[in-house]
Amino acid sequence: MRRVRDNRPGLFCLADAALMAALAAVLGMAPAGAAIGIVAWFLAAITFGLCGHRWWAQTGALRVAVAKTWAASSLLCLLAVLLLPVSVASLTVLTLPFAAGVIGLAVRTAWRAAVVRSRRPVLVVDVVGESRLRPWVEHYWPEWEIVDVHHGRDFASAERQAAARGADVAYYLNGEPYPTGFFRREPLPLDQLLERVSGRVLPGHEDRVVPPSSPASTAAKRVIDVCAASAGLVTLSPLMAILAALIRLESEGPALYRQERVGQDGRSFQMLKFRSMVREAEDDSGPVWAQDNDPRCTAVGRVLRPLHLDELPQLWNVLRGEMSLVGPRPERPQLTAEFARTMPAYARRLVVKPGITGWAQVNQGYDREMDDVRRKLEYDLYYVKHAGTLFDVAILLRTVDAILFGKPPRPTRNDIS
Repeated sequence: MRRVRDNRPGLFCLADAALMAALAAVLGMAPAGAAIGIVAWFLAAITFGLCGHRWWAQTGALRVAVAKTWAASSLLCLLAVLLLPVSVASLTVLTLPFAAGVIGLAVRTAWRAAVVRSRRPVLVVDVVGESRLRPWVEHYWPEWEIVDVHHGRDFASAERQAAARGADVAYYLNGEPYPTGFFRREPLPLDQLLERVSGRVLPGHEDRVVPPSSPASTAAKRVIDVCAASAGLVTLSPLMAILAALIRLESEGPALYRQERVGQDGRSFQMLKFRSMVREAEDDSGPVWAQDNDPRCTAVGRVLRPLHLDELPQLWNVLRGEMSLVGPRPERPQLTAEFARTMPAYARRLVVKPGITGWAQVNQGYDREMDDVRRKLEYDLYYVKHAGTLFDVAILLRTVDAILFGKPPRPTRNDIS
């Protein structure tokens, strides 16, 4: 495989770090506080594409990327100030993402105006007869340009063709390995590229889903869950009390709704939610698909559900160890059994703890039909395969982004065919 990146967007992020380090020194900030600000900026920049080529190649993407990076890094810094001693992080740390956002936007805008006079595509060396690649790339990576190189052409000819178009070879598919120096550039299998493009595990490749097994990462995930759930329950308790009172005043029934869900390794537990529907909404109908403007929702529930405030009590499930902050969403036993019968790979998502939010949730909305369940399973298996602390942080940031700005466009039904 050969993957050539345009490194200039990443160099701008390194310049952001240098700027923040210099500002921290001028303000006399503690080294730990400066490190928190820089790390928070980098995590947000990677999550929202400021360190990648999208803002470089797509007009209008720069301002959005900078705004989201600034907001997310400021939120991470604020959480650090609330959770850590003043000697480690004070409110002064919030000046670092602000300065990086303002100056970084100005510098990047000026650089684009002076240097980038045309869209710089990234070349994908295609395979003949593969119908999925083009629509998938156009949907998920619209700034990429696909150039067909027929099967059997070597990598050197692909590089020459890319150079003639002022582009880079990002992925090399099929063909023969291309020797260079002491190394060979191995072609990337098509299924791996489609997985990277879509963030989903392809149908028929579920047997390759093996969760990373590291006692250290498992322990770190649990520590983060406990600390975040404890802090959330304490800081959000006034809001949760107000929401509970509004639910009780608006309709009959308890404010909290307990529902049996299937957790890690198939163990059942009682998941908590704020009640957003009328009392006994599913007694006659049983479990039904989600729908827009659901008539079963209460007036308060119509506010809670889009903002996902009905999920706040699940912080208690996280504290008890039944759930995690990030993971596949838990389903009811009868639905889990039905999905497992029709989709044998469904059981593989149960090897990790379910989460309040997850990779499938930030990429897709509520399930309305079986196609949605299958697609969500592909997202969940991708998470199981690539689970890690940094991935969890990126999902949490994308969750806030999805709540505030909406989720990506819903994939069309035939994008997987």
